[in-house]
Parts: sequence; structure tokens; C-alpha cells
Amino acid sequence: MQSYKQKHLYLDCDTTGQKCIQKALAIDKESFIDERALYKDYKDLNDWIMTLGQSQKRALQINV
Repeated sequence: MQSYKQKHLYLDCDTTGQKCIQKALAIDKESFIDERALYKDYKDLNDWIMTLGQSQKRALQINV
């Protein structure tokens, strides 16, 4: 990962995810980017994606 200028972190929104984010930012707060704000109301990135998929599926059923 050292060769990348920026590292986007999409970790879980739990205690372990928070600890990992803190460790990464302690190492290099300029290159590590915490992206959890994108899915802050969900358990993790996958939970958010699955929820989006369900809402899109419902929208398609309504429009058909």
C-alpha cells in the first residue's frame, strides 16, 4: 500500500473498525481516508449496498 498516494478505508462501523481507522490515521493521517461517512447509518459497506439494491428493486417494481 505504500506506493499509493491515498488509501480509502471502508471499514465496519463498529468498535473494531474504529480501532483500525485510528491506527491507520496515527500512522499517516494525510494518506489514509476514512470513508465510513458514506454509510454511517449502516453496519458496514455491504449492508449499505444491499439496502440500496433493495430500494432500487422496489422502485423498479413500482414503475413496471
